[in-house]
Amino acid sequence: MGKSTAAANLKRIVQGGTTFRILDLYSIHRRYRHKSDHSNLPFFYNRRLNTAFLIKHTVRKHERPYLVTDNPVVTKVIVPVTTTDLAMGGHSFFVEERGFEPKLREFIGQDANELAYSHDLERLRDLAAMPSFDPFLLSNRFRDHDSPVADLYFDISDKDLEKMEGYVADQVSDMVNLAFDTMDVTADEDGSRQRAIRFARYILAGEEDERFDQLQHALDLDEAKYRAAIFGWKGILYYRWRIADEKDALRRFLIAINDLIVTGMTQNERFMIDEIRRDIIGETRNRWRSLQTVMAEYEGEYARFATGGDPRAIRHILLKAPEFFAQLGHDLSAVSHVTSYWDYWCGNREEETMPARDAMDIFPGFLRSLTRNHGPDEDHARIA
Repeated sequence: MGKSTAAANLKRIVQGGTTFRILDLYSIHRRYRHKSDHSNLPFFYNRRLNTAFLIKHTVRKHERPYLVTDNPVVTKVIVPVTTTDLAMGGHSFFVEERGFEPKLREFIGQDANELAYSHDLERLRDLAAMPSFDPFLLSNRFRDHDSPVADLYFDISDKDLEKMEGYVADQVSDMVNLAFDTMDVTADEDGSRQRAIRFARYILAGEEDERFDQLQHALDLDEAKYRAAIFGWKGILYYRWRIADEKDALRRFLIAINDLIVTGMTQNERFMIDEIRRDIIGETRNRWRSLQTVMAEYEGEYARFATGGDPRAIRHILLKAPEFFAQLGHDLSAVSHVTSYWDYWCGNREEETMPARDAMDIFPGFLRSLTRNHGPDEDHARIA
């Protein structure tokens, strides 16, 4: 299924880093190619693969016969013809497509080093098994791997950083004004806002600012644990932003699928579709409850820190944050895949109906995306 990709498509997917759906190794290469960690601890040993775009792609109906999986989301790899000019286009293939491995070997070269080839093949399969490319899931999986990946590959994309900056500033402004009020006692409202923006940049982009050095002392952490704490904070704020961004889409999805009229059903199809629909709604609420539970723990500790200035309250949750990333990433990925596919399917349709054949095709994929093991007494969350 490998094919050429138009240059316009390549330019459109340049992200400047990592997003939920796209791992932009091309931009990471352009930014960090002169750093030793980029070449010493790469995602892929093959240089062309290590400048590729990897995309979590929602499977279209016409693509399914070419795939070896019935999962609703697969991993697409797009390799630019050249990294100096995206106008030349690129070559694309799915990790889950039939005959993928022979195509990969042909692409890399028949004379490729076997150890390097095996590493890259395993790495592609590892990435395909992940629910998304959010940078904190990637870090949790590959930072301490047998074949570790440099931290620079886990940068949040430029586009997401720009979107997040104001949101994060709003989230931390009260804490910043309380914790750092001795820095500038004359700061007016505009000055306080700018201080919150600077702190947001300090957390998100690692911008140096010696005025925040006292935070390390307040948290009573050595350099390594302090870096881990800031990384944990960055991750929690990233997920908090993503959850806020996803909430409206999820509400629309639940209302739409609950009210959807399925046409042309046989009696057996009616029973199956209604049962799957109930399970989809239940599992979606389970995922949302799980996300809210983790965030509630953070918000409780953060409130103690922000209102009372007690660094012990935030210290514990920040050091614990990386443990949350896998759970948060999997839950949010499942919800995001379902809502994004629903929006794609609906398109410009105005009618609230779906043919039975489409429901039998789409609904089981939704349920597979959402289902995970959970306790038998776990109840369902409600989206406020």
